[in-house]
Amino acid sequence: MFKRAVGRRREMALAGAGLVVAVSGVFAMADTDTDDGGSDDFSGKSSEPYFNPQLRDWADGMCESTASLRTLRADSVKQAERLREKAGEPASERESGSASEYLLSASEALDSISRGFGAVDSLTRLPDTERLRAGYLREIDRVRPEVRELSDADGLTGLSARERIGRAERVTSLVAAIKEPNPSWDELVQTDGLFEIAANSPGCVAIRMAERKRSEPAPPPLPAADGTSVAACADGACEVRVTKPVTHIKVRDLTLDVDRKETKVTVRHSYPSGGAIRVNLSGEGARGTFGRGGGTTVTVELKGMNKGNAVLGITSSS
Repeated sequence: MFKRAVGRRREMALAGAGLVVAVSGVFAMADTDTDDGGSDDFSGKSSEPYFNPQLRDWADGMCESTASLRTLRADSVKQAERLREKAGEPASERESGSASEYLLSASEALDSISRGFGAVDSLTRLPDTERLRAGYLREIDRVRPEVRELSDADGLTGLSARERIGRAERVTSLVAAIKEPNPSWDELVQTDGLFEIAANSPGCVAIRMAERKRSEPAPPPLPAADGTSVAACADGACEVRVTKPVTHIKVRDLTLDVDRKETKVTVRHSYPSGGAIRVNLSGEGARGTFGRGGGTTVTVELKGMNKGNAVLGITSSS
């Protein structure tokens, strides 16, 4: 899990601060006296890995706030790119509305991020942790007053489209100007054992996993003879690619409700007289048949699927 062991001097500092030391990859609290005269030694009481609550809460709060800051920066970069693409063109009301939405959301985000860093409990006995937290807070609060002024809803009233877009351009540059503390969180994680441990708190790990999942490229669309045109199924035969979570497909006089998830497709048909039949298709080649005696019978086959697509082959008979 760790690239290097915590140095002996650093380990002694952690123990003296009542925080955490790493023993054979297990997070354990150092043995210190509590306020009631007891001991914080949890060894022997549980075989489960233990993460010191004070360091855990500090790390979780820092990771949540830095992740929010990364999200704001990424959104601001996209907004700046959109504004550059439209530069030189007449300012439209649509672009003005988009600029106003960005201004309000950026201001709210900065306020929320500032509150988040401010709410992180300071580990005053470990100065590097407080310098990092205070560094982020100082940089955010440096630009926040101007962003708030530029984004004031009352101040936006009566402005032209070009003026609102100009304000959005200024805010994107202010967000881009927010500097990382020196050394930054990422640098400290690479060079300091305490921060490396902190970066593996439950909250930090969950945030990294969520960010990694969001950054995964969208899977390529699977080939289908009729593409995504469910209207092609109306005559009773089609091969369509379903990309939406819920899709309604009309096949002759039957309507199929298709619920697509990452690992399976559920097809449901409700009868006019009441009742319904539902079939789960969870593997390539899986089939389900729908219909009623003397009327149309529809067979649905799952021909392939990935994270964002499912291809259905639909045939009918009467």
